[in-house]
Amino acid sequence: MPSLLRPLETAVLAGIFVLAFRFPGALGGWLEPAMALLFPLLLLEGLFKGRHAAWTWAAILAGLLLLYIWVPQTLASKGGLPFGLALLGMVLLSLWEATGLWLVALGSRWAFRRLGAPGAACVAAFLLLGWEAWGFHVYPWTWGAAFGSLPWPARSAAFLGASGLSALAWGAGAWTAAGLAAGASLRRTLAGPGFAVGLMVLLGGAWFLLPRGPERTLDVAMIQPNFAAGVRWPGMEAEMWRRSDALLHAQGWPRTGRPTLLLWPESSILGRDDRRPEPRLAAEAASRGVAWLFGTEGGPYNLVCGETAGRSPFVFAKTEPMAFGERTPGPGAFRGWMDQKMGFVSQEPGELQEGCAFAVPTPAGDLRVHPLICSEALMPGRARRGFELGHADLLSNHTNDGWFDRSIATDLHAAQIRLRAPELGVPLLRATLTGKSGVFHEDGRFELWGEPLSEGAYAVPLRWRPIRTPARSAWLLPGLLAGLALVTVLLGWKALPRKA
Repeated sequence: MPSLLRPLETAVLAGIFVLAFRFPGALGGWLEPAMALLFPLLLLEGLFKGRHAAWTWAAILAGLLLLYIWVPQTLASKGGLPFGLALLGMVLLSLWEATGLWLVALGSRWAFRRLGAPGAACVAAFLLLGWEAWGFHVYPWTWGAAFGSLPWPARSAAFLGASGLSALAWGAGAWTAAGLAAGASLRRTLAGPGFAVGLMVLLGGAWFLLPRGPERTLDVAMIQPNFAAGVRWPGMEAEMWRRSDALLHAQGWPRTGRPTLLLWPESSILGRDDRRPEPRLAAEAASRGVAWLFGTEGGPYNLVCGETAGRSPFVFAKTEPMAFGERTPGPGAFRGWMDQKMGFVSQEPGELQEGCAFAVPTPAGDLRVHPLICSEALMPGRARRGFELGHADLLSNHTNDGWFDRSIATDLHAAQIRLRAPELGVPLLRATLTGKSGVFHEDGRFELWGEPLSEGAYAVPLRWRPIRTPARSAWLLPGLLAGLALVTVLLGWKALPRKA
């Protein structure tokens, strides 16, 4: 009889997996974190009790297939692939991602059998941290992003980062699963999730004690044009200026004593090489009294450029082109051969270097904006390095989500980037080509506007104080890994048989 229930259990687990990422979420934002805690608990509980490992892998795979259900249509309609080949691409993507999480689960089971609940929790957390940081992901994501749906747990990312929250969820799930499998007391069984929730509550409160910089103010004008993805046509810039001028006029911006930043999304201007200085562009920004940051291109580079009166142009190339979508992975010789066979031209990566932020002049001194181009905002380490090298006061995300049509991918992308703001202690401005644009605040709150494949023009008066967060430190991830490894070693040493 139990074997007959396995397919049903697998289907239920897959459903819970998807609900953990149903951004913008239901039940007032509680659904995502609740499911993010519940899924690893139920997955590992069955594995620890003797469920065959193949069913565990199947549950993860089914969850990912449901989550990526939008991929084949997108690849077929936007990438020009036959639907069958696009469907195969989704399956291969899900197989790869599922295998990584499956190995995390198997490692936790191994530790449970030898070290008990604490060992299972530490190994699950350690392996998940390693998988998120160094595992190959076609589309980078973190389990901990689910906790960004509520401001209070989102603030704990200021201390642990998104991956730290991932580890906390899987560690808590492994602890409880081990207690249930071993028949431990209710008190001991609930100690793991109790610790996880208590720690998030504690850190969410400690967030208010973190040091803050001086208050910054900025008026932000954001244009969402709903241009067709990847289509180059004359007059793109002129049309963007027409919409921008209408918004600025309606708001009466720029205002005396307050700087105005005009944000255009990724691919808002296509068909020309903007790597070269062009005096006319600076004149366009100067004539309107704004700082202008826009998404464009330059040869093989995906660019964000900035212009403001009396300053040199700012040019920044995407440093992490997305595998397969923007750049064929692998060595240069293989990439060149594949590009030639497929008729594809891989993007070239830019470089992160000192000063990689756009300076907006203000009465209180320059306000520095570090841009994250589309999928770069999904990578906590990439965002942190750019933020620190740019000595930034603010983050911007320039996204071309027109490739996603009306699918849930626009929401999934937004959900996965929202913790960059509390992690680094500054707001993140999200400017999209087709919707949804918005603002993620440093205190975990967020607002998004519009729907997929819609146009809009948004005015955002910002006021914030940059927060010096522990998650800014490059030592956070190594420290978490070292701490978990040390505890695991100590547990193993304690479990060694002693001579009489």
